[in-house]
Amino acid sequence: MIVVDAGPLKAAVDRDDEFHEWAVRAFTGPRARFVTCEAAITEALHLVGNHPPAVIAIRRLCERMEVLPIAPVRLAEVFDEVSKWAPRMDFADACAVVLARGNRSAFVLTVDHSDFATYRVPFASPAGVFVA
Repeated sequence: MIVVDAGPLKAAVDRDDEFHEWAVRAFTGPRARFVTCEAAITEALHLVGNHPPAVIAIRRLCERMEVLPIAPVRLAEVFDEVSKWAPRMDFADACAVVLARGNRSAFVLTVDHSDFATYRVPFASPAGVFVA
């Protein structure tokens, strides 16, 4: 399971993003189960400024993955993660961490290399694949 953070969603649809090519390869390469959460989608839409063509592109990308719910069952875990790593961790990062920790074979797809290296979960970024 590949847990998709906001950054790759934004990068995949924004040709001017420095990680665009990496994100496109990440989404078109592996035949894997991609999942995300509402917090990552919200952040990605904010990062593209809710620009209508980008919103449509993110929607199409998200339709190819499973959007997993966090609340109400795992909300306490998410807030615990944010509290543990504050102020570095935002809510969307915490959701990705909780989802990744909930599945042994999961890793996070992110552009936030330094943050996710700190959180100690397996992740892939433009800098490579890292195991916690």
